[in-house]
Amino acid sequence: MKKSEKETGNRVLWWSLRTLYYLLILILLVLIYGFHDMSAGPFIYSEF
Repeated sequence: MKKSEKETGNRVLWWSLRTLYYLLILILLVLIYGFHDMSAGPFIYSEF
């Protein structure tokens, strides 16, 4: 394998791992905090 092919494969591997890492973080945040009915968010101004 040439050096450039190895670097390209390494770059693709790191990009894939980084994408999976951030996707996992997003999924965990959604599971922890939940959706709370996406159509209507929580009503903040109760005495407005």
